Amino acid sequence: MNYIASPFSDRTLEVQTRLEKIPFRKEEFEIIYHFYEDEGHQFTTDQEDEINLKQVYNQYREKYNLPFPEEIQEIRAKYHLSAAKMSEVLGFGINVYRQYENGEVPSHSNARLIQLIKDPEEFKKLVQLSDILNPKELEKVIRQTDILIQENKAKQAQWIIEDYLLDYSEKPCSQNGYQKPTIEKVGQTILYFVEKLKPYKTALNKFLFYADFGHYRNYGKSLMGLQYRAIPLGIVPSNYNKILAYTIESGLINVEYIDFPNGIGERYKPGSIVEQNPSVFSKEELKTLDSIITTFSGKNTKEVVDLNHKEIAWVKNHKNRQMVDYKYAFELMLKL
Repeated sequence: MNYIASPFSDRTLEVQTRLEKIPFRKEEFEIIYHFYEDEGHQFTTDQEDEINLKQVYNQYREKYNLPFPEEIQEIRAKYHLSAAKMSEVLGFGINVYRQYENGEVPSHSNARLIQLIKDPEEFKKLVQLSDILNPKELEKVIRQTDILIQENKAKQAQWIIEDYLLDYSEKPCSQNGYQKPTIEKVGQTILYFVEKLKPYKTALNKFLFYADFGHYRNYGKSLMGLQYRAIPLGIVPSNYNKILAYTIESGLINVEYIDFPNGIGERYKPGSIVEQNPSVFSKEELKTLDSIITTFSGKNTKEVVDLNHKEIAWVKNHKNRQMVDYKYAFELMLKL
């Protein structure tokens, strides 16, 4: 939660929100607008402006199936080209591709071209027709595309696993916090919590929820990109049983079964095969994870569930076991 010193008084201000329609490219998009108010003045900081604008961009990209900045950057990086050179190959202005990587929304035609070259076979055809690259550059890029084509064939089984566990084919949308999930990021997040807190299954699922929704509230996108459902015991990843089973089988974590008077509890500990890899997280993501660990350290599972049951996201969705939209991130009671 953001607090700032007021420029109009000696008060400390907490960010406020309201529904507001924002125009973009001759359309209007309703967002949860973030702002501060004091002494009759309403204003925003750069951080609130970024969250507000990102909500608009997210909705526009989702509506027209346009690529997100992370995908645009990944497509270019896998061909080992600079942003400037990729712009030239695609026929854009020299700085245009970098602007798209930095968050600017591409035109529909440029977006389709970027999505097309995600396929290395299509990109290979394009660079072979282009006269932008010199012979040495062209040879290097063709060699890289051939490697990627072979890697794609080898990765088919892994993609099937990720699709089964994470709805991998799902495009970034409001149900996954505009983030496409990967099994590596999900697994490393689970391991991060298990190493620090050694939680029971019920509590771990809530930590994952707070990681994704807390990060979305503060930065405009989720941390892992998981989808969540509200059930009687709280908000959980929609495929949590499959995800946890996979992390156990892959050696990320181990499960210890604890006898209780009313049943058996599953408590998780780090596995012995896969080590923690903090490099998969950005500094902002690590900040989110550490704030959750600080918040819940020393709390038992019942305390975690009780807090989760107070969340508007659970109150509004648990009766019909509904999927939870990330718009509820802005109503989180937990202050991260």
